[in-house]
Amino acid sequence: MYMRYLLFISHGGFADGLTEALGMMVGQREDIVKVAFRDGMGLPEFKEHVQEAIAPMTRDDEIIVMADLVSGSPLATTMDALSEHVDLSKVRAVAGMNLPMALTAVENEEEPLEDAVAAMMEVAKEQVTPFNLDTGAEDDI
Repeated sequence: MYMRYLLFISHGGFADGLTEALGMMVGQREDIVKVAFRDGMGLPEFKEHVQEAIAPMTRDDEIIVMADLVSGSPLATTMDALSEHVDLSKVRAVAGMNLPMALTAVENEEEPLEDAVAAMMEVAKEQVTPFNLDTGAEDDI
């Protein structure tokens, strides 16, 4: 049987923080993995960390990669490492990761991969919105 993994990739500690916040809501899970590209770290070292993180994943597994930036070296390096280890037809990568997207991925873990990613993208659009503070004051127009 396959597993569906969430793989968080980021510059700095963003992936760590997202993993911690998501864990507060869904508990600690072995199918949620993170790798951070730290200040001063070279891409070869980062790739080694990615390879360690994805070692338990098999060619049968599905993987949703969530990255902070679409054009960043961490995502490109991660996809390169994944191409050497898993079936890329079972991998989906999205950028602009945030907590609502991650929570939606977990909530849709039993749905087909394409449907889960579509739900993540939809919630991302819904959640990036201004917060309107109602002060109760009437406008003087």
